[in-house]
Amino acid sequence: MLTLLQTTIGIPVLVILLRVLHSLFAKTPIANPPESIKSGYYGNPPRATWWLKQSVIYFIGLFGMKLFVFLLFAMLPWLPWVGDWALRWTEGNEALQIAFVMFIFPVAMNGLQYYIIDGFIKGKESDREGFQAVPTDDDDEERHRDSDDVEDEDTSKRRDRISTTEHMAEANPTAVPSYDHESDAEASSGGSSSRRK
Repeated sequence: MLTLLQTTIGIPVLVILLRVLHSLFAKTPIANPPESIKSGYYGNPPRATWWLKQSVIYFIGLFGMKLFVFLLFAMLPWLPWVGDWALRWTEGNEALQIAFVMFIFPVAMNGLQYYIIDGFIKGKESDREGFQAVPTDDDDEERHRDSDDVEDEDTSKRRDRISTTEHMAEANPTAVPSYDHESDAEASSGGSSSRRK
């Protein structure tokens, strides 16, 4: 019965507590900068301190929800009887009762609870910073060459390479030396023939 209450009544209680806690923490020095307690946003690059702040707020809210359910049990002593009534269909089959009470029901209900809560606490897609195409020198060259209608072998190779990389670039790219297949083939064949002599 405890799991049922935590995964049903506990969800809106937790959501309300989290909203209250976020508004309270926003007025404290802990929310410096304010986006550090914005649920689901950890900065760019991600900061462990922001995650820790958000985790503390979540765990305080979770503790409050558990305390609420405990007080509900204390105020309504007939609730365990409702749980016994709900499980009477398993009477006589102890293995089924144990499997249902200890595994099937808690896994299903906690999975549903955490799915719903995760949807609430993670940041909205519009609020998140994602990867965006960064204009590169190759993009400018391609636009310039397309306007001149110059079609040579190097241009077609570059265009193929650019279209396959989907115009994504790193913020701080590391230069990678180009690889020449022909010189590598000559070096390896020359090396193997010199060993045979």
